[in-house]
Amino acid sequence: MPELPDLQYIKRQLDDVLPGRTIRAVTVKQSVVLRNGLERPAEDLLTGATFSAVELHGPFIAFRLSGGLVLILNLMLAGHLQYQRSGEKTAGYLCVGVGLDDGSALNLCDEQKMAKLYLVREGDEASVPRYASQGVDIHGSGFTKEAFRAVAHAHRRKQVRVFINDHSALSAIGNAYADEILFEARIHPKTFVSRLSVEEIDRVYDAIRAVMAWGAGEVERAGQPIHVKVRDHMKVRNRKGEACPRCGTTIRREGVRGHDVFFCPSCQPASRALFIDWRKV
Repeated sequence: MPELPDLQYIKRQLDDVLPGRTIRAVTVKQSVVLRNGLERPAEDLLTGATFSAVELHGPFIAFRLSGGLVLILNLMLAGHLQYQRSGEKTAGYLCVGVGLDDGSALNLCDEQKMAKLYLVREGDEASVPRYASQGVDIHGSGFTKEAFRAVAHAHRRKQVRVFINDHSALSAIGNAYADEILFEARIHPKTFVSRLSVEEIDRVYDAIRAVMAWGAGEVERAGQPIHVKVRDHMKVRNRKGEACPRCGTTIRREGVRGHDVFFCPSCQPASRALFIDWRKV
Protein backbone atom coordinates (compact mmCIF):
# COMPACT_ATOMS: atom_id res chain seq x y z
CA MET A 1 0.00 0.00 0.00
CA PRO A 2 1.46 3.39 -0.93
CA GLU A 3 1.87 5.58 2.13
CA LEU A 4 2.34 9.32 2.51
CA PRO A 5 6.05 9.40 1.54
CA ASP A 6 5.15 7.38 -1.58
CA LEU A 7 2.18 9.62 -2.36
CA GLN A 8 4.26 12.76 -1.93
CA TYR A 9 6.76 11.38 -4.42
CA ILE A 10 3.98 10.41 -6.85
CA LYS A 11 2.55 13.91 -6.64
CA ARG A 12 5.91 15.56 -7.31
CA GLN A 13 6.51 13.34 -10.33
CA LEU A 14 3.05 13.90 -11.76
CA ASP A 15 3.21 17.65 -11.11
CA ASP A 16 5.95 17.71 -13.76
CA VAL A 17 4.00 15.88 -16.47
CA LEU A 18 0.21 16.05 -15.94
CA PRO A 19 -0.96 19.69 -15.71
CA GLY A 20 -1.97 20.86 -19.19
CA ARG A 21 -2.26 17.33 -20.59
CA THR A 22 -5.55 16.44 -22.25
CA ILE A 23 -7.23 13.04 -22.02
CA ARG A 24 -7.59 11.42 -25.42
CA ALA A 25 -8.95 8.01 -24.43
CA VAL A 26 -10.19 6.16 -21.36
CA THR A 27 -10.04 2.38 -21.04
CA VAL A 28 -12.05 0.74 -18.25
CA LYS A 29 -11.16 -2.94 -17.95
CA GLN A 30 -12.45 -3.41 -14.40
CA SER A 31 -15.55 -1.34 -13.81
CA VAL A 32 -15.61 -2.43 -10.15
CA VAL A 33 -12.80 0.02 -9.34
CA LEU A 34 -14.40 3.03 -11.06
CA ARG A 35 -17.23 4.71 -9.16
CA ASN A 36 -19.13 7.24 -11.24
CA GLY A 37 -22.26 8.86 -9.87
CA LEU A 38 -22.57 11.42 -12.66
CA GLU A 39 -25.12 11.61 -15.41
CA ARG A 40 -22.97 10.28 -18.26
CA PRO A 41 -20.45 7.44 -18.67
CA ALA A 42 -17.02 8.26 -17.25
CA GLU A 43 -15.37 7.61 -20.62
CA ASP A 44 -17.52 10.29 -22.24
CA LEU A 45 -17.05 12.83 -19.45
CA LEU A 46 -13.29 12.40 -19.19
CA THR A 47 -12.38 12.31 -22.86
CA GLY A 48 -11.29 15.81 -23.85
CA ALA A 49 -10.80 17.00 -20.26
CA THR A 50 -7.48 18.62 -19.28
CA PHE A 51 -5.55 18.03 -16.06
CA SER A 52 -5.07 21.19 -14.00
CA ALA A 53 -3.68 20.00 -10.66
CA VAL A 54 -2.70 17.00 -8.54
CA GLU A 55 -3.53 17.17 -4.83
CA LEU A 56 -3.11 14.93 -1.80
CA HIS A 57 -5.70 14.48 0.92
CA GLY A 58 -4.65 11.80 3.39
CA PRO A 59 -4.39 8.53 1.43
CA PHE A 60 -6.28 10.04 -1.54
CA ILE A 61 -4.87 11.51 -4.73
CA ALA A 62 -7.20 14.08 -6.28
CA PHE A 63 -6.81 14.93 -9.97
CA ARG A 64 -8.52 18.20 -10.84
CA LEU A 65 -9.72 18.47 -14.42
CA SER A 66 -11.31 21.07 -16.66
CA GLY A 67 -15.06 21.26 -16.66
CA GLY A 68 -15.26 21.01 -12.88
CA LEU A 69 -14.44 17.30 -12.79
CA VAL A 70 -12.37 15.63 -10.08
CA LEU A 71 -10.92 12.11 -10.15
CA ILE A 72 -10.19 10.88 -6.63
CA LEU A 73 -8.01 7.82 -6.24
CA ASN A 74 -7.56 5.57 -3.21
CA LEU A 75 -4.98 2.91 -4.03
CA MET A 76 -5.99 0.82 -1.01
CA LEU A 77 -3.93 -2.29 -0.22
CA ALA A 78 -2.49 -3.43 -3.53
CA GLY A 79 -3.16 -0.75 -6.11
CA HIS A 80 -0.43 1.16 -7.87
CA LEU A 81 -0.33 4.03 -10.31
CA GLN A 82 1.86 4.00 -13.40
CA TYR A 83 2.88 6.91 -15.57
CA GLN A 84 3.47 5.04 -18.81
CA ARG A 85 5.54 6.76 -21.45
CA SER A 86 5.20 5.88 -25.12
CA GLY A 87 6.77 2.50 -25.83
CA GLU A 88 6.72 1.28 -22.21
CA LYS A 89 4.81 -1.79 -21.07
CA THR A 90 1.91 -1.69 -18.65
CA ALA A 91 3.25 -2.31 -15.13
CA GLY A 92 0.74 -4.83 -13.83
CA TYR A 93 -2.91 -5.80 -14.06
CA LEU A 94 -4.62 -2.87 -15.74
CA CYS A 95 -7.94 -1.75 -14.28
CA VAL A 96 -8.28 1.74 -15.76
CA GLY A 97 -6.07 3.43 -18.33
CA VAL A 98 -6.13 7.12 -19.22
CA GLY A 99 -4.41 7.94 -22.51
CA LEU A 100 -2.99 11.45 -22.87
CA ASP A 101 -2.41 13.75 -25.82
CA ASP A 102 1.37 13.28 -25.84
CA GLY A 103 1.19 9.48 -26.17
CA SER A 104 1.72 8.81 -22.46
CA ALA A 105 -0.85 7.21 -20.17
CA LEU A 106 -1.83 7.11 -16.52
CA ASN A 107 -2.65 3.55 -15.51
CA LEU A 108 -4.36 2.25 -12.39
CA CYS A 109 -3.21 -1.33 -11.84
CA ASP A 110 -4.42 -3.71 -9.14
CA GLU A 111 -4.56 -7.50 -9.36
CA GLN A 112 -6.87 -7.62 -6.36
CA LYS A 113 -9.19 -4.95 -7.79
CA MET A 114 -9.45 -3.25 -4.39
CA ALA A 115 -8.35 0.22 -5.49
CA LYS A 116 -11.11 2.78 -5.98
CA LEU A 117 -11.31 5.63 -8.49
CA TYR A 118 -14.16 8.10 -7.98
CA LEU A 119 -15.40 10.60 -10.55
CA VAL A 120 -17.19 13.55 -8.91
CA ARG A 121 -18.00 17.17 -9.55
CA GLU A 122 -15.88 19.82 -7.87
CA GLY A 123 -17.46 20.56 -4.50
CA ASP A 124 -18.79 17.01 -4.10
CA GLU A 125 -15.56 15.47 -2.80
CA ALA A 126 -17.24 14.66 0.51
CA SER A 127 -19.35 12.05 -1.29
CA VAL A 128 -16.23 9.87 -1.55
CA PRO A 129 -16.15 7.43 1.40
CA ARG A 130 -13.77 8.55 4.19
CA TYR A 131 -12.59 11.58 2.21
CA ALA A 132 -14.28 14.06 4.55
CA SER A 133 -13.59 12.10 7.74
CA GLN A 134 -9.81 12.46 7.69
CA GLY A 135 -8.26 13.51 10.99
CA VAL A 136 -5.49 16.00 11.70
CA ASP A 137 -3.21 16.41 8.67
CA ILE A 138 0.21 15.35 9.94
CA HIS A 139 1.85 17.62 7.35
CA GLY A 140 -0.44 20.55 8.03
CA SER A 141 0.13 23.62 10.17
CA GLY A 142 -2.45 22.32 12.65
CA PHE A 143 -0.33 19.31 13.57
CA THR A 144 1.27 20.81 16.67
CA LYS A 145 2.44 19.03 19.78
CA GLU A 146 -0.52 20.45 21.67
CA ALA A 147 -2.97 19.26 19.00
CA PHE A 148 -1.41 15.79 19.05
CA ARG A 149 -1.75 15.57 22.82
CA ALA A 150 -5.44 16.47 22.51
CA VAL A 151 -6.06 13.86 19.80
CA ALA A 152 -4.18 11.25 21.82
CA HIS A 153 -6.34 12.02 24.85
CA ALA A 154 -9.48 11.59 22.75
CA HIS A 155 -8.24 8.15 21.66
CA ARG A 156 -6.73 7.15 25.02
CA ARG A 157 -8.59 3.82 25.16
CA LYS A 158 -6.90 2.53 22.02
CA GLN A 159 -3.60 0.74 21.66
CA VAL A 160 -1.04 3.22 20.36
CA ARG A 161 -0.52 1.33 17.09
CA VAL A 162 -4.26 1.42 16.43
CA PHE A 163 -4.41 5.10 17.33
CA ILE A 164 -1.67 6.38 15.03
CA ASN A 165 -3.00 4.14 12.23
CA ASP A 166 -6.53 5.57 12.53
CA HIS A 167 -7.04 7.98 9.62
CA SER A 168 -9.99 9.60 11.36
CA ALA A 169 -7.55 10.65 14.09
CA LEU A 170 -4.37 11.35 12.10
CA SER A 171 -4.24 11.79 8.35
CA ALA A 172 -2.57 9.65 7.40
CA ILE A 173 -0.11 7.01 8.63
CA GLY A 174 -0.03 3.53 7.08
CA ASN A 175 1.10 0.23 8.51
CA ALA A 176 4.74 0.37 7.44
CA TYR A 177 5.51 3.81 8.81
CA ALA A 178 3.44 3.20 11.94
CA ASP A 179 5.91 0.42 12.83
CA GLU A 180 8.87 2.68 12.09
CA ILE A 181 7.42 5.54 14.14
CA LEU A 182 6.92 3.39 17.24
CA PHE A 183 10.39 1.91 16.83
CA GLU A 184 11.85 5.42 16.68
CA ALA A 185 9.81 6.42 19.76
CA ARG A 186 10.73 3.18 21.61
CA ILE A 187 7.06 2.45 22.34
CA HIS A 188 5.56 -1.06 22.26
CA PRO A 189 2.73 -1.19 19.68
CA LYS A 190 0.24 -2.73 22.15
CA THR A 191 0.67 0.00 24.77
CA PHE A 192 -2.63 1.71 25.54
CA VAL A 193 -2.52 5.44 24.88
CA SER A 194 -3.88 6.05 28.38
CA ARG A 195 -0.69 4.51 29.81
CA LEU A 196 1.64 6.80 27.91
CA SER A 197 3.23 9.61 29.87
CA VAL A 198 3.24 13.14 28.45
CA GLU A 199 6.91 12.63 27.64
CA GLU A 200 6.14 9.43 25.74
CA ILE A 201 3.28 11.07 23.82
CA ASP A 202 5.67 13.85 22.86
CA ARG A 203 8.19 11.21 21.72
CA VAL A 204 5.59 9.69 19.43
CA TYR A 205 4.82 13.14 18.02
CA ASP A 206 8.51 13.85 17.38
CA ALA A 207 8.90 10.39 15.83
CA ILE A 208 5.99 11.00 13.44
CA ARG A 209 7.62 14.16 12.16
CA ALA A 210 11.11 12.65 11.93
CA VAL A 211 10.16 9.29 10.41
CA MET A 212 7.79 10.68 7.79
CA ALA A 213 10.42 13.20 6.68
CA TRP A 214 13.06 10.44 6.61
CA GLY A 215 10.76 8.19 4.58
CA ALA A 216 10.02 10.94 2.07
CA GLY A 217 13.74 11.55 1.65
CA GLU A 218 14.50 7.87 1.15
CA VAL A 219 11.77 7.44 -1.46
CA GLU A 220 12.99 10.53 -3.28
CA ARG A 221 16.59 9.29 -3.24
CA ALA A 222 15.56 5.89 -4.64
CA GLY A 223 14.22 7.65 -7.72
CA GLN A 224 12.09 4.72 -8.86
CA PRO A 225 9.10 4.91 -11.24
CA ILE A 226 5.97 5.86 -9.34
CA HIS A 227 4.51 2.33 -9.53
CA VAL A 228 7.45 0.86 -7.56
CA LYS A 229 6.98 0.59 -3.80
CA VAL A 230 10.21 1.61 -2.04
CA ARG A 231 10.70 -0.17 1.28
CA ASP A 232 14.41 -1.11 1.41
CA HIS A 233 15.10 1.59 4.00
CA MET A 234 12.72 0.14 6.61
CA LYS A 235 14.37 -0.69 9.94
CA VAL A 236 11.76 -3.03 11.45
CA ARG A 237 8.87 -3.35 8.99
CA ASN A 238 8.91 -6.83 7.40
CA ARG A 239 12.21 -7.56 9.21
CA LYS A 240 10.95 -10.46 11.33
CA GLY A 241 13.86 -12.63 12.49
CA GLU A 242 16.50 -10.05 11.62
CA ALA A 243 18.67 -8.23 14.13
CA CYS A 244 17.46 -4.90 15.44
CA PRO A 245 19.67 -2.20 13.89
CA ARG A 246 19.83 -0.44 17.26
CA CYS A 247 20.48 -3.21 19.79
CA GLY A 248 20.81 -6.51 17.89
CA THR A 249 17.76 -8.19 19.45
CA THR A 250 15.67 -10.30 17.07
CA ILE A 251 12.81 -8.33 15.52
CA ARG A 252 9.42 -9.88 16.19
CA ARG A 253 6.01 -9.83 14.53
CA GLU A 254 2.64 -9.78 16.27
CA GLY A 255 -0.93 -9.03 15.31
CA VAL A 256 -2.82 -5.89 16.29
CA ARG A 257 -6.45 -5.71 15.22
CA GLY A 258 -5.85 -7.96 12.23
CA HIS A 259 -2.68 -6.22 11.07
CA ASP A 260 0.89 -7.50 11.29
CA VAL A 261 3.15 -5.27 13.37
CA PHE A 262 6.93 -5.48 13.63
CA PHE A 263 8.95 -4.31 16.62
CA CYS A 264 12.03 -4.85 18.76
CA PRO A 265 11.09 -6.38 22.15
CA SER A 266 14.14 -4.80 23.81
CA CYS A 267 13.94 -1.30 22.38
CA GLN A 268 10.14 -1.33 22.68
CA PRO A 269 9.41 -3.18 25.93
CA ALA A 270 5.81 -4.07 26.76
CA SER A 271 4.16 -1.85 29.35
CA ARG A 272 1.89 -4.68 30.54
CA ALA A 273 1.88 -8.46 30.68
CA LEU A 274 1.22 -9.99 27.27
CA PHE A 275 0.53 -13.53 26.13
CA ILE A 276 4.12 -13.85 24.89
CA ASP A 277 7.16 -12.15 26.38
CA TRP A 278 9.34 -12.00 23.28
CA ARG A 279 12.40 -11.07 25.34
CA LYS A 280 12.38 -14.60 26.77
CA VAL A 281 11.57 -16.54 23.61
